[in-house]
Amino acid sequence: METAADLVRDYARGVRDPVRETERALERLEPGPVVAVRTEGRALAAARKSAERYAAGRPQGPLDGVPVLVKDLLDVAGTVTAAGSAVLARLRAPATSDAPVVRNLQRAGAVVVGKSQLNELAFSGLGLNPHFGTPQNALNPDWVPGGSSSGSAVAVARGLVPLAVGTDTGGSVRIPAAFNGLVGFKPTNGRIPTEGVTPLSPTLDTVGPIAPDVAGAWALFQALAGEDPAPLALREGPVRLLVPEEQLERSRSEVRRSVMGMLDGLVAAGFEVRVAGVPELAEVYRLYRELGPLAAHEALALYRDLVKEHGAAMDSRVVARILDVAERDPRDYRRLLAERARLVPSFWERYAGYDALALPTVPVLPPERAPLETDDQAFFRANGQALAHTMLFNFYAGPAVSLPLAGGAGLMLAMRPGLDAALFALALRVEETGRAG
Repeated sequence: METAADLVRDYARGVRDPVRETERALERLEPGPVVAVRTEGRALAAARKSAERYAAGRPQGPLDGVPVLVKDLLDVAGTVTAAGSAVLARLRAPATSDAPVVRNLQRAGAVVVGKSQLNELAFSGLGLNPHFGTPQNALNPDWVPGGSSSGSAVAVARGLVPLAVGTDTGGSVRIPAAFNGLVGFKPTNGRIPTEGVTPLSPTLDTVGPIAPDVAGAWALFQALAGEDPAPLALREGPVRLLVPEEQLERSRSEVRRSVMGMLDGLVAAGFEVRVAGVPELAEVYRLYRELGPLAAHEALALYRDLVKEHGAAMDSRVVARILDVAERDPRDYRRLLAERARLVPSFWERYAGYDALALPTVPVLPPERAPLETDDQAFFRANGQALAHTMLFNFYAGPAVSLPLAGGAGLMLAMRPGLDAALFALALRVEETGRAG
């Protein structure tokens, strides 16, 4: 898989040209299950400006001239933000302006070549879309691609683009990253602007990068946040990782072996790894059983009228998840927010002695797609498994990254809110240790 750094290095040496690489990317991006729409005019214009900067010896940074796909939840001027929905594709007018994160990408010199597909309204961890088709998993075409940022992950894993942007409300960047052998990063809640992004759960929604490597994800993260590029320093010194015992034990044996193999390599490299109970994680499961999922409460508030008027033309599984909390007492939502406000600071304070939590990104390997397309019960069971670990750190608000392991598994590292740069530095060290091993 080619990285953004490979491309920028060749641009600087004059070996390749941003315009020609953009043209090649556009040729590869055929609208369908992976790509919602190409943005050819703006992409070529941006590429020409990038070529001028390289010719003058003044590139803007590590993304200058790099083709990037953005998830079709993000407004891109002149395109309809369909959010994976045939209904919204028909009802919505083209966006009149770019989302702030898209403007940030353009300022960083990135070339937005198009928008990637997703499952409807970003409300699933599996990536199936009955309207526009489901992208084939890049590791095995019989597996689900992971969702909801399915098109973004598959496009990077197949080498269609070096980088892509996803969103993560319950795992929608990290799950497809793991399932396709990539790095996926969920930032601290509120760290990257979400204006101009079709919401699912405003409390939990985040925007994050998908890349082949940590360095590429870091460069894209900084651009999305509107920050000047800075080099990523390798984390040095002792590292203490806490592995939640329950999440490890409930993972399938093949996932557990893969994760423990990586952790054993880290121990050999000098990391301290402790496996112990983390009961506050089970508390999230209990709250969601008792009060309903936070994302479902907020999705219902946003889309109740859309479902009422157009539900028959929508993905029935998405509709079912939205309506799952329709009969609940409205006080359940308020209690849920109050409990979260209480738990988040106390959780991170309790585990402040550790540098990060480490656990399987997803407790199972990517399931086969075909049975889930026809069996609702199997679909909901698999969807719950896919989201079981990632959603914990949307609830607890901190940054979390998925690093690829063999066969569609991932190692997730999570830190307290605000430590995004520190998590990237740790992820880079883990990545380098894994390569050395």
